[in-house]
Amino acid sequence: MPRSLNSISCLLAGYLLLAAGAAIAALVLVDDRANLLTDKERDRIAVYHSYLLEDFDIDYRVITVREAGDLVVFGARQFKSRNVGGLSKSGRGLLLVINAAQDRMRLEVGHALEGVYTDGFVAYIEQRQMVPFFQASRIADGILATTELIVGQGQNATARNGFDVPPGVSGSGGAGAGVNALIGKPAAAPRQKHPDVGAGDTPSETLRAYYSALRTHDNRPQLDLYTSDTQTLLKKWVMTPAQMDNVLHTYQKCHPESLKIGPDAKHAVIRYPPDQRHCSPWFFAREDGKWRLDLAAMQRAVRFGRDNSWRFAAGVPSRYAFAFGDWSFDRHGFPRTQ
Repeated sequence: MPRSLNSISCLLAGYLLLAAGAAIAALVLVDDRANLLTDKERDRIAVYHSYLLEDFDIDYRVITVREAGDLVVFGARQFKSRNVGGLSKSGRGLLLVINAAQDRMRLEVGHALEGVYTDGFVAYIEQRQMVPFFQASRIADGILATTELIVGQGQNATARNGFDVPPGVSGSGGAGAGVNALIGKPAAAPRQKHPDVGAGDTPSETLRAYYSALRTHDNRPQLDLYTSDTQTLLKKWVMTPAQMDNVLHTYQKCHPESLKIGPDAKHAVIRYPPDQRHCSPWFFAREDGKWRLDLAAMQRAVRFGRDNSWRFAAGVPSRYAFAFGDWSFDRHGFPRTQ
């Protein structure tokens, strides 16, 4: 499921935010010289990046500028002069520079993170996640959606052998990648037409069809496998190749429980055990004799926490409550392990 950007609370926790006020913290973590962000967007990015510092000890800064000359040289100088990584106990630093005049961006990676955030990974998340949002002039959403993938990569590193550079190694040696930002320049519609992806006779068939669309990066909102409400929603939604790859990668590691069909025989749920926290349930609605994916209902109901674990934003949605009668949820809406 393409994840919604979380409505993160404004409790500015973390090392920096405990020492300074929210306004000062936002200015340190996000320096918007080019005025590409609203104050609310700047603060939202600062909050999310403060969580990255608290959870993974990564000091992630953002700078926007009108002109910077050579972006590689500028990024390296800013990394040093701003002591990026200095807020981290382990010297882990990331710096995103967006040059509005050149329509370029670069994510600079500090020495202590080069083994986790390789040049290839950085180029991938820039091109396949950030740029599509920038093309839709959604700068803040692009930054936050990319940070979500940075969190995921950090979780993967922790699950393996952790961050393999000894603590205390700081600074940047030029690692990272730069790409054209393409701000406000929508991609041209593809010339080649792909066949429609049809809904299935069962929810499981429809889910397999959805996974097939994700593998080919088919982000057309009018696919037959979506409910009518979902098609309307997706016309306004940015669905990036990186998001689609991430959904496939995430759900490959989860194991669904038995399909649950509602008493009206018009709604169904495929869910995963509560301890598989990164895999939210799938909602389906029966339309025109077919089971179609109800991403619209999922978008309204499901949110993701700072560690990408899912929760219900305002309780279990009524149309799909039949599937969760045997579960309990904490006060934030996260499912409990029985």
